[in-house]
Amino acid sequence: MSFLYGDGMILQCEETIHIKGEVMPGEWISVHIAGQEKETYCQSDGCWEVELQSLTAGGPYTLMIASRKKKLIYKDVYAGEVWLCSGQSNMGITLIKYLKEHALDDDTIFSKSGNQPFRYLGMEAIKPPYPVKWNRWINRCMNIYHCVQTRGWNDCSKDAPHSLSAIAYFYGESLSRQLQKPVGLIVNPMGGTSEYCWIERRILQRECPEILTDWYINQKVTVWMKERVILNLGKDSQNHRQLHFYHPGYCFETFIRPVKDYAIKGVIWFSGESSAQLDDMDLFEKLQELQINNWREAWGKCVPFYYVQLHGMNYEKAFGKGLHYYYPEIRNSQRRLLKRIPFSGMAVSCDLSVVNSVHFPDRKPVGERLARLALYNTYDKDIIPCGPLYHEASLRDNFIYIKFDWSDGLCTKDSDEPKTFEVAGVDRSFCPAKAWIEGNEVVLSCPEVPVPCWVHYAFGEYPVEANLVNGEGLPAASFEEQIDLIHIKI
Repeated sequence: MSFLYGDGMILQCEETIHIKGEVMPGEWISVHIAGQEKETYCQSDGCWEVELQSLTAGGPYTLMIASRKKKLIYKDVYAGEVWLCSGQSNMGITLIKYLKEHALDDDTIFSKSGNQPFRYLGMEAIKPPYPVKWNRWINRCMNIYHCVQTRGWNDCSKDAPHSLSAIAYFYGESLSRQLQKPVGLIVNPMGGTSEYCWIERRILQRECPEILTDWYINQKVTVWMKERVILNLGKDSQNHRQLHFYHPGYCFETFIRPVKDYAIKGVIWFSGESSAQLDDMDLFEKLQELQINNWREAWGKCVPFYYVQLHGMNYEKAFGKGLHYYYPEIRNSQRRLLKRIPFSGMAVSCDLSVVNSVHFPDRKPVGERLARLALYNTYDKDIIPCGPLYHEASLRDNFIYIKFDWSDGLCTKDSDEPKTFEVAGVDRSFCPAKAWIEGNEVVLSCPEVPVPCWVHYAFGEYPVEANLVNGEGLPAASFEEQIDLIHIKI
């Protein structure tokens, strides 16, 4: 059986359950749970599958799987809401690190947990791609895809290992508290990866073959990723058959294919940092959309996909290499993707940025903002799912009027005038604009730009001064858009 099956596992509730495994060809397999019993005959390929009726949220159940020679019994099984939590290192920052950075003790966090089972299963690299040289044994493990370890299902409590992602924890804790159902998290981020790492090669070959060509000299691959792979692999990097987490499709094979047959409710995702070194937003948007569609195809349904709009930082203070990163442009691409990808949502993180680190310390608001998206869109809860989202900008009487979705109670978090709005003409040379709020709209004036064509908000590398929020205190998303000029008086 897959490593996903074990004592304490959470099965997705209120959906047909598919139990799969492997055994000697010709064996009969029986599966028992919650009064249901199904039998099947193992085919010549050694694989078997049974389909069970959906379970209502609750438990505990006992799942028994038996052949003529062997019996497996999994205890303390619950049916609940199962979510995949993935992405780059910002999704991977652990709860124990969060507690240390905020000088908190366990009781501060875990005393707020509800009385429903809340569990996680972590998938971790046996050797993460840190800036060190790997030994040859690790390189060989990479080539046979034996590079991930798991520790079974664990309770999200102070008695459990603290390897759980902090964002995933706060996300799941919010769902558990609001839904009063068991919650299970499958957590498998990999730091430093790009979107193409998480897409099947067959999809890349068909839709984006340019990313597969001469990876080490490919201009569409981030420079630091190449440098890290060469450092990790040493001389083996010269072998074109040697594999690494950062190679196209590798994370799909190691982190997604092993779990795609396990029913989930949806996905939360935090990534984009590695793509921000490349000034190619069309490629980023194409790959992100391909990834989401690929995963939905893998699970056989349109699973909700909620992601984080990138934070900000001062690149020179963070890296000191004179490199330029395109975080504002990536943020804008992430916002644009909302219109192209159904059943998606975006949580803002700009207000949580720190000047000198790609890993900001305040994880809790991100988890809770992602949970808002799920509670509203997936579970039909009557809440405000996010902060103000750009809707349109129009020019009237030399003033620019900007409308937002989710803007009830539009205000600023510091009671000051709205900041970080800038306007540009056709030359896209942006000037600061004076801004004020009228009802649920922001109005801009910028005499320095006589014919304004473009407007953006929170578009700097480190836009912590951005202060626009709605009545729930949720921050507005960063954006850059053209201004509707149909109201200009000739």
